[in-house]
Amino acid sequence: MSTKFLLLATHIISITTISHLVNKIVPSPYMDEVFHVPQAQNYCEGKYSEWDPKLTTPPGLYIISNIIIYPSYVTRLVDFCSIELLRATNLLFSAGSYVLLWSILNHLHPYQNSNARAVNALSLSMFPINWFFNFLYYTDSGSTFFVLLAYLLALKRKHWKSAVAAGVSVFFRQTNIIWVLFIMGVSMVDTLSDNDNLHIHGSLRSIKGADVTFRTAFREIANFTMMAIRNFKLLVPIYFPYAFVFLGFIAFMKWNGGIVLGDKSNHIATIHFPQIFYFISFAAIFSASVTLRHNHTRTLISLVTLKKGLGIKLILTMSVMALLIYLYTYEHPFLLSDNRHYTFYIWKNIYRKHIIVRYLLIPAYLFAGWVLWDSI
Repeated sequence: MSTKFLLLATHIISITTISHLVNKIVPSPYMDEVFHVPQAQNYCEGKYSEWDPKLTTPPGLYIISNIIIYPSYVTRLVDFCSIELLRATNLLFSAGSYVLLWSILNHLHPYQNSNARAVNALSLSMFPINWFFNFLYYTDSGSTFFVLLAYLLALKRKHWKSAVAAGVSVFFRQTNIIWVLFIMGVSMVDTLSDNDNLHIHGSLRSIKGADVTFRTAFREIANFTMMAIRNFKLLVPIYFPYAFVFLGFIAFMKWNGGIVLGDKSNHIATIHFPQIFYFISFAAIFSASVTLRHNHTRTLISLVTLKKGLGIKLILTMSVMALLIYLYTYEHPFLLSDNRHYTFYIWKNIYRKHIIVRYLLIPAYLFAGWVLWDSI
């Protein structure tokens, strides 16, 4: 048996075992399952017009669950739409995500050792932020599966199929429309970088190392935009499939009166600049084994102390960051009432200790951002 299938079998056995324990210890709907499970069970009974106004995501999860577990209804082998069976649909998505991740890595890194790809796929499948929701009836696992499927199909240049998968992902979580935009963008870059397309107007160049600056990054974005416009006819096969997804999303927004479905009062869009700092820290921590090098600190200190004018720029940057933190830090009422999320513990045990902590972390944000930028 190859490493890929051995790790897949191990993954399936582990999530199935843990799922059994979760169902045994928590047999009743837990946290947001009190909304998701009854809604799915309504669909099982054919009550498609009934909708819980507390739900904020489209009904993709409930529809797909019904399709997956419908054979159990026909055969009457188990209790149709029981909480155990509904939760089990996420185990299928989890196993499927491992296969998709392996296939994506196989496409992106064809010369990497196959065993390494299999291990990397398993590692990504067990990413903690997503992994825990495999055992509850939440939208996370299915949403991730269909985004990965859409990305894989786009890498294979099967854009119509990719657009269908992307549309399904948006039906799980409407915010996945951002991933649809990303997938379309990646597909455009792939096409414009193809040497076989000799009639392309312009070229994309690779920027490496010290050549990477904010100025060059913005210039290349502008160049890419102009190339996309000049090569519109070439890119039509990419634009067209995803256009249906975007048009459907716009129609939904108009019909719904906003992006949030249902409980709009507790889900109001706001400008929250510090979230960028949180994301940079998150990305730096989870990629530290790849990006962080022993000489990063020494190099940064030498840059600050020796490079003329950098100290002043650093002070100005930190001042702007402090102002953004002061003006745009928001504490959602659900943040400290929902202990299933890591953010609950981070906010409770770090940010809430003292208001000054928010500002003391600014140097850490800058260091994390610099490490990521240097790695790119």
